[in-house]
Amino acid sequence: MCGGGDGRFLARLLRTNRDVNVDYVDLSPKMAALARERVASLGITEVERVRFHICDLREFEPDCGGYNLIVTNFFLDCFDDQDVFAVVARLAAMAGPNAQWLVSEFCNGERRAARIFGRAIVRGLYFAFRITTGLRVTKLPDYEAALSKAGFVVRREARAWGGLLRSCVWEKRKLGAVLHRKTKPARA
Repeated sequence: MCGGGDGRFLARLLRTNRDVNVDYVDLSPKMAALARERVASLGITEVERVRFHICDLREFEPDCGGYNLIVTNFFLDCFDDQDVFAVVARLAAMAGPNAQWLVSEFCNGERRAARIFGRAIVRGLYFAFRITTGLRVTKLPDYEAALSKAGFVVRREARAWGGLLRSCVWEKRKLGAVLHRKTKPARA
């Protein structure tokens, strides 16, 4: 789980799947502390099912043979186009043979009015993040091209807020596999 933030998704994942073990990677000690509190409130000790790594993902060294699931919720949008390809390639190298990748990100809306409104919201968010965190990125990167290049294909998709938010399950393409058409988006 990359850029796991305050642990809301992490807590839900741990409640939903009692067998999952997670490497949580986040650059922010404050976010990791909030996530630790959420995990502790579930009665789960850190060493049981979650290992917290407070570091830049580009410096993270996993000690497993390959992840079955990679989660990057509102994480890839922190990189520019060049860096997102490098980050995705690094994560793809950590993926096991049947890995799935859950991505939730902001995107352009589906309808014209939603696209205009969405661009304004995304610009505002990037401006706020620049002020509060020093983030230099000013536009959404092409993470879909990076995931495709890394050998992943979309299997499921859901959108919310007029298409402004998009969640997808990507799956690692098997060698020699025929590409399947994208599934019809589910409505959130």
